[in-house]
Formats: sequence, structure tokens, C-alpha cells
Amino acid sequence: MEPPYKPASEAGPESVRPTTTAQACWRDSPWWCAVVAIVATGLLGAALMAFSIEGYGSYGGVVFCLSPAISAFLAVLLHEWARPSAAGITWSITQAVVGVLGVGFSLVCLLSLQLEGFICLAMALPIAIVMALLGAALGTLMVQATGRPRPLPLFMTVLVLYPAAQHYEASHPAPVVPRLVTTQLEVNAPPARVWAVLTRPVQYPAATGWFRAGVVYPRSTALGLDPATGRRTLVCRYSQGLAHLPVLAWQPGRQLTFAVPPADMPAPMHELSPYPQVHAPHLHGYFQVDSGTFRLRPLPGGRTLLEARTVYRHRIGPRPYWQLWSDYLLDAMHQRVLATLKAEAESQPSTRHD
Repeated sequence: MEPPYKPASEAGPESVRPTTTAQACWRDSPWWCAVVAIVATGLLGAALMAFSIEGYGSYGGVVFCLSPAISAFLAVLLHEWARPSAAGITWSITQAVVGVLGVGFSLVCLLSLQLEGFICLAMALPIAIVMALLGAALGTLMVQATGRPRPLPLFMTVLVLYPAAQHYEASHPAPVVPRLVTTQLEVNAPPARVWAVLTRPVQYPAATGWFRAGVVYPRSTALGLDPATGRRTLVCRYSQGLAHLPVLAWQPGRQLTFAVPPADMPAPMHELSPYPQVHAPHLHGYFQVDSGTFRLRPLPGGRTLLEARTVYRHRIGPRPYWQLWSDYLLDAMHQRVLATLKAEAESQPSTRHD
């Protein structure tokens, strides 16, 4: 005869163990909850950035500020919602780490999709981390105020509001304002000798730092004549190609100014990437140098103040942040050029014409 049926409440531990095991899932592990939150919001962040870049060709505050803040905010909410119900609220530092890693995963996705390379992502990383921390802080405050909010309604809200914000930004672009970068260097040689070095062919040293990583830089310069117009032209061989730059101002011993036509403007960088080609729109037309100038000013003791000036414009936002990078790299390029001219001028023997 079969034993009488026992209710589940009267069953021993052996009978309930299979049921408990069957009910186990990823939400029982705080680590798996963190991984799911990071991956899910990272994919969402990459999709939002790709929408801005590919759909609008936009590199502004929405893609660099709003997108990482949203990703980190949702990462915190998803992590708190998915964790075991018996666990208490996690530490703020844990939520910040989850938010930052979610943004980091979205950047890795952009790299894998060939939308960006290592250099641009490295430059964008500081502002992305700051915005991720702000988004994670906002998510933490919401969790503390409301408990465990359901993330799905917020995900749907993002899918509506983010495109609206991107469309508004693209429809109301900020004016493009020229910006000047000036670098000076004292040379222990008179202006005539410095001018002689400046106006003859010059070879610049091998690249280092950011230039070796792929940022454009001049390899050599030489003066020539444009056969079509007969005007002086500065022939500059960049790391990204050859450019013929028409001379606008020619004052021997004092100033040389050249223009950089958009057609001759090389790509600002060659992106490092696991792929042969990177389809990043910001490499074409988002950064433009208008002109460059060398100025020579005599100093007491037969010395010269050699000055390099570059006027440029860019359409990448937020402007104050990216101007820091542009100013830094242009100043570093000026330093390379001026140091080479200084070394050659100081190594030349003095003459009576000096």
C-alpha cells in the first residue's frame, strides 16, 4: 500500500530541497545582478550614442553628457531592483562602481562597432566618468527615496526623451567661434637667422606621446610656388598626408602667415582600433584649422621671441571640455615645431648679416 500523501508543509527538508534549487536564479547572486545591470545599461548607452552619431552626426552635450549619465542612473536602478529581496540597500560606492562600469561597457561596444577608436574614447573617458558618477548619485538618491523602483517605466521614458533631446540639440546648434592658440619660445639667435631656418626645408623629429598614438602632426615643411597662381605656398607633409598651404602674409624677419583650406586639412587623427577602418564622422569636418602664423620679435642680446599661432574651429561639445584637449594638442604641436626651429637656428654659425 502506498504511504499517505503528506502536504508540503509537513514534508521533510529532503522533499523541499529540489524545489528551492529549481527556484534559484541569477537574482540570488548580487554579483550576477551587477553583471546584468552593467551589460544591459551598457548596451542601452551604446545604442543611444550610436543613435546620436549615426542618426544625427552629432557630437555634443547629449552624447557626451546625457548618455553616460542616463546609463549610470539606470544601471543603479536595475541593480537595486534585481538584487535578492533579503539584501539591504547597497553602499553608495558599489552603486557608483556599477554605474561607471555600465558606461565603460557602452564605450567598449562603440569600439567593437567600429564607431570610435581608442584615442577618442580615451579623450572622452574623463567627462564620461564624471557624468556617470552624477547619474549614479541621482540613481542612489532615487533608491533611497522610493525603495526599489521598477526600471521598465524609466527605460521607456528614456527611449522617448533622449531622441527628443538629441533632435533639439541638432536643430539648435551652438555658433562655431574661432579660437586662437599661441605658443612662444625664446631663441638664442637673431631674427634674421631664425627667419632663414624657418623659410628653408625643415624635418621634424619622430612623433612621441599622443602624436605617436595617431594625432596628426607635421613631419616636414618647405616653401614653394603654386604653379597655377605663382604665389608662395607652404608645403607641409603631415602624418596624415601632404598639404599645400597658401601664404597670406610675408614679412621677412617678422611674420609668415598661411591659410589651411578645408580641402587640404588632414584628418585630425588616425584612430587606433582593432579594425583597419573606423567609421567615425568626427574625423571629417568637425575640426578645422583656419590659419597658422609664425611671428619673430627681436629681443635684447641678439635673441628672438619665436611665436606660433593657430586659429581653429570645432563643432564638438561640450565646447569648454573639448577646447581643453584641442588647445593642449595644438600647443604640444607648436612646441615640437618651435623646438626644432630653435635647435637649428642656434646651431647655425653667426654671420655679419645677423
